[in-house]
Amino acid sequence: MSTMRSDYAARPLETLGISTDEERAYRALLSRRLANARDLSSTLGITVRATQRLLDALAAKGLATHSPERPRRYMPVQPEFALEAIVSQRQAELERARAAIPDLKKHASKLRADADRGEVVELVTSRDAERRIFEQAQHAARNEVVTLVRPPVRLTRLDTPFEQDQQPQRSARARGVRYRSIVDAGWLALPGAPARVRSESESGEEIRVFPELPFKIAIFDRRIAFIPLNPHEPDGATLLVRSSALLDALYALFESLWERSTPLAFAPAGAMKAAKASRVPEAAAKLIPLLAAGLNDKAIAHELDVSSATLNRRLAELMKALDTRTRFQMGWRAALEAFPERVPRTRSK
Repeated sequence: MSTMRSDYAARPLETLGISTDEERAYRALLSRRLANARDLSSTLGITVRATQRLLDALAAKGLATHSPERPRRYMPVQPEFALEAIVSQRQAELERARAAIPDLKKHASKLRADADRGEVVELVTSRDAERRIFEQAQHAARNEVVTLVRPPVRLTRLDTPFEQDQQPQRSARARGVRYRSIVDAGWLALPGAPARVRSESESGEEIRVFPELPFKIAIFDRRIAFIPLNPHEPDGATLLVRSSALLDALYALFESLWERSTPLAFAPAGAMKAAKASRVPEAAAKLIPLLAAGLNDKAIAHELDVSSATLNRRLAELMKALDTRTRFQMGWRAALEAFPERVPRTRSK
């Protein structure tokens, strides 16, 4: 590397398209003032034919002129004229190249615009392609990722954040990306799902539950969305939706579902928590988010690691604390206690 730099520095004429051999011939011709190929061949140490080619090259570049007789005799053009002419010509060429920059910039902008307007909806059937695009979206996310999560779980394909390695999501949250997810009550009833939700909630995920979601989706920065084409075929194709009115509508649907979903939260120690009146026993209060999620008694008992008898006793305690006689009444009163600003109270006449 250092040798190449020193050679370049020692040969400034190379930038003008003058080779090493041509420069040697030009220097030799400058020292003689007038010479033919045979005269210079011995000085250059090459054949007469090779010398003739070099002299013709010098003449073509304006570094020499020649007489009309045969054999030709060559006279050098003085450097201040010859090299100045070459420099001026090269500058003119560079200016012409510079003039092409605006047109190239316009062309590049058009290509980017065309790419951005590409296919609004794309069907992705390749597992590798889906994984690659999903990972790119994860790493490119800067503002928000929202998801709808419902059964079935895809065992072999990338899917919503709850069903894959969580490290990319945690890295994204560390750089300020907000994650919001709505989980289907049916998904929450799957073995291990509550523990997974608890883990992600403690890591900063905002999680709510909805009785039954229509489909799965993951939307990144409102720029790109992934939708499994058939939620009942875990290994089926995926729809890729890019920025468009369709994507805006899907995001609006998420927001609508978000407003109608029940928040889930977990204490740092891992226990579920929900807003409640002080008169509700703590053990009974743990039932509220599970009941709101739509879990049946068996799933609730499994999540709390209690027997059916203990669960029934806590349900009775919760009904008594809320002064209700049925589960419907209990749910309504629990909603009033947890979210008084969102549930209209009945006004007495």
